[in-house]
Amino acid sequence: SLPPDQYTIGWICALPSELRAARAMLDQEHEDLQHQSKNDDNSYILGSIKQHNIAMPVLPHYGVSSATSAVKSMKSTFPNLRFVLMVGIGGGIPSKPNDIRLGDVIVSLPDGQGGGVIQYDLGREMEGEFHRVGVMNMPPKLLLSTVNNLRSEPSLGKTLSGYVEIAAGKSEEPEEWTYLGTEKDQLFQPDYPHIPGEDDCEKCCENATPENLVDRRPRKATCPRLHYGNIGSGNTVMKTALKRDMIAKKENIICFDMEAAGLMNEFPCLVIRGISDYADSHKNGKWQPYAAVAAAAYARRLLLKISPQAVE
Repeated sequence: SLPPDQYTIGWICALPSELRAARAMLDQEHEDLQHQSKNDDNSYILGSIKQHNIAMPVLPHYGVSSATSAVKSMKSTFPNLRFVLMVGIGGGIPSKPNDIRLGDVIVSLPDGQGGGVIQYDLGREMEGEFHRVGVMNMPPKLLLSTVNNLRSEPSLGKTLSGYVEIAAGKSEEPEEWTYLGTEKDQLFQPDYPHIPGEDDCEKCCENATPENLVDRRPRKATCPRLHYGNIGSGNTVMKTALKRDMIAKKENIICFDMEAAGLMNEFPCLVIRGISDYADSHKNGKWQPYAAVAAAAYARRLLLKISPQAVE
């Protein structure tokens, strides 16, 4: 096993499906630590991509406070961490400017108003209106520069699909990381709620009229598309389309998650989210494994682009 001071990158996942995807992207897994700080209660998966040594804490549960606690503990064990990647699933906010589909990948990118993550539920009520307070820190310049470098890659989506195929080939359940198909990706109008008591959306689709579905141009390519912008982070799961759209318009966000706000001001961080639902009442878990592995594939590509010397 390597000593803790050899690890320079943290990779945070909140869910078991995200952690499985993350492990599949490692070139090599390392043995457990021989020494861990007494102030650190995390369990770790350790490994490497290229010459980057990576520590992945296993969170006890999901949410902002859990992610914050994990990173605080990490710092006591790994003194040379340069940055953290928060990698996993999120709820996409499709719009005409942002044709976000299930399985696409969102990267937190500042728009001049903040650090690329907005804690939309942190604020105070004033005269009957909610006013958000606080601004998140920016991701490190090294990560922002590398993200912009990757944006110019003409076949980035195909590269990510290639990583996913390799990972699936090693898995005992390769079908969980298989793209589910456009026919399984239906975007309902905000005023068409999920049918109560149904685990999936089959009946929603059967009962839907053309007016209940958002008309979108067919997408021929099955590889993930990349989107860049603000991610809205909060303490509750977003499951209401009308509220989703209201907050998205007010805060200029393109994705929801539940952990990122706990990290941005705690440690230099970039957030990467695979889209597993549309943050509406039709949320279910079918797309989660594929969305998780698509996000993990982007994280791998990002780290392959960064020189190991740049994080020493």
